[in-house]
Amino acid sequence: MDQGSAEKKLTAFYSLIVALGATTSITSGIAWGHWKQTLDQCIGRNCSCILYGMHTPTVFLGGKDAACIWVTYGPLLYMILSIAMACFHGFRVLFSSKKVVTRTVTAKNEIGETIELHAVQGESTNPLPRAFWITMATITSIFTLYGLIHFSILTDGFFSTCKQYRLALHKQLGFGGTITPVIHERLACTAIYDFMDYIQPDSGNAYREGFINTGIDLTLSISASCFVWVLFLVSSIFNVKCSQIRY
Repeated sequence: MDQGSAEKKLTAFYSLIVALGATTSITSGIAWGHWKQTLDQCIGRNCSCILYGMHTPTVFLGGKDAACIWVTYGPLLYMILSIAMACFHGFRVLFSSKKVVTRTVTAKNEIGETIELHAVQGESTNPLPRAFWITMATITSIFTLYGLIHFSILTDGFFSTCKQYRLALHKQLGFGGTITPVIHERLACTAIYDFMDYIQPDSGNAYREGFINTGIDLTLSISASCFVWVLFLVSSIFNVKCSQIRY
């Protein structure tokens, strides 16, 4: 793999990270904002987050707002880096001077003489210092871990609220018998969030304007966060490989 092709791929990866980071930030923010007033019924502390909700004998409470702050605003940090790197590599691919990449092939002719054939493979960008690639490999490795933590918290919070709302749903519907295992074992979390969208009552000082599809919204946020993690992992591998190229 030459540096030019790596920079083309990295430009695409960083651009996708920006788009997916914006997606996960916006979708998680929509769910948080929609449920904030309804779920924030704790006394003396903030519990407005749709993630890590908790069932109580009287009301359904949201989780601590720190989780929603993290999943909503956390992507901004790596988006800033990715915008800068997408512009940097994109500019080099499109406008910087190119160098010709050749490949040498050794062969023997009919009389046994050794000859060298120089084949032109294509053009590549001018080489960057090895220190640059080592630095970027380190940074993208850090953001790979950062993205994994973000994805894990978002996913864990989603399933935690789902599990707790199964208890609330069981109580609100008042069903028993064979319906109980359906609620607790068969219904997908997106279905549980559908029930929440339509039957969860507002608190006394809150009013939800309309309905959103909370399950799909958070699923989209989780999917985008997962792809960001994968793209950072692949980007770190590319940066490591580029740091090993000798010129």
